[in-house]
Amino acid sequence: MKKLFTNDFIVEKKFLSPEVCQRWQDTIFENPKIFGQGVEPEYGQMAAFYSMLESGLNESYLRFASQHNKFLDQKFPEIKKIITYAGTKILTHSGLKADALPIVPRDRKYFLVAGFSLQLSNWNLYNIHTDTEGLIQYPESIFNPNTRAYSCVISVKRTAQYIEKRGGDLDIWRERWLAHELDQFYQSDGVKARSKINREKISYEQGNLILFDSFMPHVVLPFKVKKKQDRRISMVVHFNYRKWTQRNPFPHLEYWY
Repeated sequence: MKKLFTNDFIVEKKFLSPEVCQRWQDTIFENPKIFGQGVEPEYGQMAAFYSMLESGLNESYLRFASQHNKFLDQKFPEIKKIITYAGTKILTHSGLKADALPIVPRDRKYFLVAGFSLQLSNWNLYNIHTDTEGLIQYPESIFNPNTRAYSCVISVKRTAQYIEKRGGDLDIWRERWLAHELDQFYQSDGVKARSKINREKISYEQGNLILFDSFMPHVVLPFKVKKKQDRRISMVVHFNYRKWTQRNPFPHLEYWY
């Protein structure tokens, strides 16, 4: 749907209360078998589709998705309303009515409805990227300018290292790049952006909600984890407009993690 917004982002400060953020943190660390404590995901853990795919654990992701979704429903009951709110925000920010499209899960049996990004050790990777890995089942969409995809992130815990060169915060470029165009965005090293123009700084204060076009390049700034206060936790859900899928044969916004 061309009416859906592109090349833009939304920030809602203190969207999630400190009490909910703390309860979520406690639940995460009380369930190490579900979330893990390492950088790389392990078999049977709850993790993003793209990270499980990159680790060769796609079978694990698909196998345990339904079980993990039930865990999310029980332990994080607010997530369902948050997903609906974020999906509605995409519509209203595009000038559409809040009920212009149904907002439905990609497939609760095989895909997570949402999840958490845990950065519990040093984050040294300066990785400017776009969020298109979750569109792998629609390969043509990452090259199509009419594709509409969005990333929603809520800061559950901000690393204390933000004091040092904004560690853990987000930089995002107000530019839209399709998969086959990204080489033009990077310098010759394939890592740094060619230009600082259109670069926006976004604070990851606890409770903040950030919603943006997934085709906008962005980077989490590096930080070190020397103590518990330095860890970084985010809740994440992705959206994509689909005119039709076999499971949902009608125009809709689908979501997953």
